[in-house]
Amino acid sequence: MQQYNRRSFLKHAGCTATAATTLGNFVPEISQARPPANLTAIQRKPLQKNYRAAVIGSTGHGNYGHHMDGALSEVPNVEFVAIADNDAEGLKKAGERNKVDRLYRDYREMLDKEEIDVVSIGTRYSALHEEMILACAKAGKHIYCEKPLAIDLASADRMINACDRAGVKLCVALPNRASLALAKAAKMINEGRIGKILRIRANGKDDRRGGGEDLMVLGYHVLDLMCMFAGDPLWAFAQIQEGERDAQPTDAKAASEPLGPVAGDCLAAMFGFPNQVHGYLESHRDLEGSGERFCIEIYGSEGIIASRSMRDVVWFEGPYLNPAKPHKWQTISTPEWDAIEHQDLWSRRALVHDLLQAVEENRDPFSSGRQARWVQEMIQGIYASHLAQARIPLPLKNREHPLGTIDE
Repeated sequence: MQQYNRRSFLKHAGCTATAATTLGNFVPEISQARPPANLTAIQRKPLQKNYRAAVIGSTGHGNYGHHMDGALSEVPNVEFVAIADNDAEGLKKAGERNKVDRLYRDYREMLDKEEIDVVSIGTRYSALHEEMILACAKAGKHIYCEKPLAIDLASADRMINACDRAGVKLCVALPNRASLALAKAAKMINEGRIGKILRIRANGKDDRRGGGEDLMVLGYHVLDLMCMFAGDPLWAFAQIQEGERDAQPTDAKAASEPLGPVAGDCLAAMFGFPNQVHGYLESHRDLEGSGERFCIEIYGSEGIIASRSMRDVVWFEGPYLNPAKPHKWQTISTPEWDAIEHQDLWSRRALVHDLLQAVEENRDPFSSGRQARWVQEMIQGIYASHLAQARIPLPLKNREHPLGTIDE
């Protein structure tokens, strides 16, 4: 990869500033931003066909993500038949763990030899996603891919276009979309229980990855939920800091996982959505209680819905929350969800089921590649806004990463 440098920064910053002053100069392949017509949840229906599934891991470069191999087990009408991993020991362990004996060191050989319908791309090494997705699309296999989908928008565009040309469906592993508790929250919003949505506040984990890496890893989830509740974003405005100063071009670096370039140990971002809804995201590095800081809060004209750590979902009924007055948060009760022992794994299996249901119904999956691309628009929009010191319209005209490229 080309090493990021100051000259490339000035080139990118110049392009970004131009884009910021040219409202409406959008990428033609991407539809204009839309609000959600009606908040929905995954509607699971019995599959009409039987499917054969396989997983591509890469133990030396990101393992199998979060349950990306186990998501293929115990899904009705799905037979998990093969695994590919370029690491011999990792391949053996994955085979034993999933009780699968058709094992390959080369995923291309697996795609060529096995009769399969859907492939789970499990590696967390985002830089490998494009070549794997293009290979699966060429082979006509539907795809369930670990997030982050891509290292930049140019790569995401190529993947989505390849899937569209091949007529295959692309689903990205954002399991909070399948949460029954958040589905109940969406239903309450549809019913007007919190009035009109005014703003959405979100936070990463604020752990050792706080700032740029937290944005790509945990921010990906909460930004996706912003889109689920508010629609497609219209613009981004942000500041990124390294210590007490604004992040500089020389702060660009590789994340602790190969996720593309990141920068900063603190960031604050604001987004505009349709219907006068605003979204806010913050992330700081190395704060105490990091797990509990991971949250999304939806403020309406008549109430608030909040989720901490993406598990506990509560709501406050009333036009505003005054800490000086007695008030009571109420749990959004979802007995069916509470009874599920492994909620994350259940959610990932639900996404696989929805992917195949989308194949049968000829629609986008509920957690589609197209939707994940909006999340990447927001992430790159944060960097583009900070570097240009301006509000930036979305989608971005410049599809390359504003931080350039780095060696990983």
